[in-house]
Amino acid sequence: MEMLKPRNVARIPWSEVEKHASKDDLWLLIDGKVYDVTPFLDIHPGGGHLIVDAAGKDSTALFEMTHGEGLRYSLRLLNQFFIGVCDGAEQACPAVEEKPTPEFLQTLRSITGALHTFDEARATGEAQGILR
Repeated sequence: MEMLKPRNVARIPWSEVEKHASKDDLWLLIDGKVYDVTPFLDIHPGGGHLIVDAAGKDSTALFEMTHGEGLRYSLRLLNQFFIGVCDGAEQACPAVEEKPTPEFLQTLRSITGALHTFDEARATGEAQGILR
């Protein structure tokens, strides 16, 4: 995963992270880092319910599996919600117990990749004044 430099950042105990697991106050644990994704729920391309289901668990494997080719783009988006590093992250249960089928992952990744390509093209068009 793309690395944030976790120097001089908040250290958040796992017991605090797992309290923020509702759609009105939702933090995710991904790769030992904590993200307050509450404002992102309504605009997540896969639907906010997927994020709510991952709250209160270690979402690292789920995040990596579902974002596939769009992982780098997703990380850039995610980093804007970074709030700290989790102390005790190893206590968290994984958000994914069973591995999804390869067919499911291929379909999900192609959809996610297409959405990211569209978002990047739109952002480029807006930056160039082509789209408003």
